[in-house]
Amino acid sequence: MEFFVTIEPKLDWEPTRTIGSYLWYRAYVDLTPKTCFVLDDGHGRAVGYCIGTSNTAVFAERWREEFAPRVDHDRIPKPGVLTTDPLMEKEETKGFRHAIYNAECSALQAWPKELETYPAHMHIDILPEFQRKGWGSVLINRLFDAVKREGAPGIHLDMVRWNTTGRNFYEKIGFQRCPLVLDDGKSGEVGVNGVVLTLVKAL
Repeated sequence: MEFFVTIEPKLDWEPTRTIGSYLWYRAYVDLTPKTCFVLDDGHGRAVGYCIGTSNTAVFAERWREEFAPRVDHDRIPKPGVLTTDPLMEKEETKGFRHAIYNAECSALQAWPKELETYPAHMHIDILPEFQRKGWGSVLINRLFDAVKREGAPGIHLDMVRWNTTGRNFYEKIGFQRCPLVLDDGKSGEVGVNGVVLTLVKAL
């Protein structure tokens, strides 16, 4: 799938595009393929996906032990390694590098009690020409069924907080703001931490 078509515009540059694919896609299909679903256009072309895990804490542990050691250090230098590429040293890129090697895959990892209530988490991405055709609901319901079979009582997702279209969609299918103050009150809003808005849903 043309992952870069739908990336957040503020992150639409290299090496952030490539590093983002490790954070939002590769670790999931590698570690939890049973809770990853792909939308095909009928001709073998992937045009969307909904991927996730039923247990974020276990997933993060496996990420650190199994996935992170296999990341190509030349392609994605470890955090703390100073490179000669100024784009690799931008704050956004350094944050992504840290997240990859430390399995920072969810805003609720710092809130274990809330994570017990909503242990599953997900990512969804569909190419623009296949959006608003009902495929998002199909994919998400497949994921919901899969994580429920694995015992998850709830699910959460992190999104860019200014994505009002995405938020409206998620709220229609039962997601709501995480009720916790995630940023020590800096934003004055529950569920917000920097650019991220965390939504939760009981299953």
